[in-house]
Amino acid sequence: MPKQVLICDDEETLTWSLAKSLAHDRETYEVVTVNDGETALAVLEEQNYDVVVLDIRMPGMSGLDVLLSIKEKKPATKVIMMTAYGSADIKEKAKARGSLFYIEKPFEIEQLRGLILKALKEDAARGFAGSVSGLQLADLIQMNCLSQMTTALFVQKDDRKGCIYFEDGQMTHAEVGAIEGEEALFTILSWSTGVFKFVGGMKAPKNTISKNWEYLLIEGMRRTDEMSLALERGEIEDTEIAPVDEPTRMLVKNLSSLNECAGIAVVKSEQETLFQSGNIAREINIPYVARFYMNLPEALGDLCPSRPKKVTFIDQGRLVILYPFKIFSLILLIKRSVLSQETSSTIERLINRYEV
Repeated sequence: MPKQVLICDDEETLTWSLAKSLAHDRETYEVVTVNDGETALAVLEEQNYDVVVLDIRMPGMSGLDVLLSIKEKKPATKVIMMTAYGSADIKEKAKARGSLFYIEKPFEIEQLRGLILKALKEDAARGFAGSVSGLQLADLIQMNCLSQMTTALFVQKDDRKGCIYFEDGQMTHAEVGAIEGEEALFTILSWSTGVFKFVGGMKAPKNTISKNWEYLLIEGMRRTDEMSLALERGEIEDTEIAPVDEPTRMLVKNLSSLNECAGIAVVKSEQETLFQSGNIAREINIPYVARFYMNLPEALGDLCPSRPKKVTFIDQGRLVILYPFKIFSLILLIKRSVLSQETSSTIERLINRYEV
């Protein structure tokens, strides 16, 4: 039995032409055409389609709206997005992640035919699972930007929550906890699984992102690919990836490589441990140490009216160092009570480098 392909575009002459040209493959698949998103969803309710070809920008219900409904109700359905606003670099990187296909107008019929045949052969993509499954975050971001929507994308991975705001086709703000802007966006992009939801028409409380969305998406995927490669090579473990911004991750990675470092903890101001490595959790009481550090000004009064830039103390022959780092407290456990001058200089240099 032939496969089923649905094409949706508001240009009737285009859908007619595509249906006529693709009829040559009728033994492999049958083509049905519609000219608006509402009709497309109604047709999909009545019958299953293996591939849906959607124009992104249509009057009324946009291609993105139709896409989200398809992926929520029938996540195994392959989707090919037609757009006149695409970027070759973005499309190639997004396609590599498997959940969507893209074709840029104007195109040759053979290009679309090739994509349809490829989509029919592939297994259902493993994507970013959630209230809408089968999509990658890169796909969601690109679809929002290309459709020039104003919306907020809320994402959650385990107990971590983030949000990306879009306005008229550009990302304007992102946040993960107290982290904002580009670093928050890159952090969200590094999540390979999770759940998400859209809130249409919601504008950002502030503007912290000004760079073009295409550049940011490529840069975010590049960083994610580098992290994945490091995991594959065994250079880092999943447990060593600190759930913080990129500079803090790099700081943790560099400090962990020091021979004299026995462990690291990154703690938020409310004593929530975001990351820990080595033996530090078994050797010291992390919440107590962080609380002691945060309460120093109150405990010492005029002697210490503001929080010091560094606190050190010796515990059973080991050195513990506390630093304020951005919105966190950074706790280092050193294997011995006296730190070598070389290691001390290296730590200070790293702190100064990544604090910026």
